[in-house]
Amino acid sequence: MARSALILTLALLAGCQSLNGRASIAAAVEGQARASVPFPDLPEACVAKMGRVRPGDEPWVIVQKRWQILAENRDRQADDCAAWGRDMQTRYGSR
Repeated sequence: MARSALILTLALLAGCQSLNGRASIAAAVEGQARASVPFPDLPEACVAKMGRVRPGDEPWVIVQKRWQILAENRDRQADDCAAWGRDMQTRYGSR
């Protein structure tokens, strides 16, 4: 019984802070919350995977052309992602 009373007393005393101490901690937490800027989600172009061409019954020239189209589409997506990244760097760099 005495042991639990001692633990309770120590817990209560450990939680005591001055008003200035609590205000300082609250100000630091509020400042961190205001200073943090959430980074936006990545656009689809940044996480897109390269398409695959499955050879079928068509000649190899057709397969090669299909692969070229997929590669050009992915390159366009990568360019979009790079432009987005540069834009985000300039926006977040100015803060």
